[in-house]
Amino acid sequence: MTGGDLGLVATLAAVTFALGILLGFIGAGGAGLVVALLTTAFSLPVHEAIGTALAAMCFVSVSGAVSHYREGNVAPRIGLVAGLAGAVGAILGADASQAIPEATLQTMAGLALWVLAALVWLRTRLGARAVAAGRPERVWAGEVARPAREWAASIGLGASGGAAAAFFGVGMTPFLQLGFLSVLRLPLRQTVGTTMLTLVFISAAGGLALARHGDVSSPHLVGATLGLASGAYAGARLTRRAPRVVLRAAVVLVPFLAGAVLLAG
Repeated sequence: MTGGDLGLVATLAAVTFALGILLGFIGAGGAGLVVALLTTAFSLPVHEAIGTALAAMCFVSVSGAVSHYREGNVAPRIGLVAGLAGAVGAILGADASQAIPEATLQTMAGLALWVLAALVWLRTRLGARAVAAGRPERVWAGEVARPAREWAASIGLGASGGAAAAFFGVGMTPFLQLGFLSVLRLPLRQTVGTTMLTLVFISAAGGLALARHGDVSSPHLVGATLGLASGAYAGARLTRRAPRVVLRAAVVLVPFLAGAVLLAG
């Protein structure tokens, strides 16, 4: 790397460290937020910003998936099926996005983040209603035999989530979590861990597919990965200390504001 590249890496690492603290605090992958940051603050074209964000999210999600697996928070077979389908979807989504003009794709990514914010709101509302109704959390009994329709649902969730993630450059965590909770009836802890495993495949395949099109910037990738990984670790330690109402508001407002930034362009 040149001296200018090293300066860019250091600056981006510092900025994304602060962003990583926020992402770790609210428990989000944050690909859409990174896209908004790279396009607005660092003037990266949106195609390249999407590829760089997905590649960075791969490194972050791997560490999270390993941690969840060690804690028993992953349904491995569902995660692998949804993840492999998501990898195929991500490749298709990455290739399809190449035909979209930069300005149009940036607007579409902003709108997708608003849809994501709505899904986050729905996810938190469902969780709040379950707590208010006093319904006990589902207990994980390990992998069980599942009917063909549930495996088909896993494939559909992964493929559609992967395609959207690579096309729009947004994290599909709420979409996948809603599917795993409501369709596959996973307990919350296993939903979180299985989603993280699925995202490893989606972000890796999407990042590689976009890199093949020249849409990954190496210095931006290094800086974003360093900042996000360290910031997310620090931010995760703050989550338990935050009032629930603050946490719920943050997880909805953050993708909404990122979408607004992209739409303002």
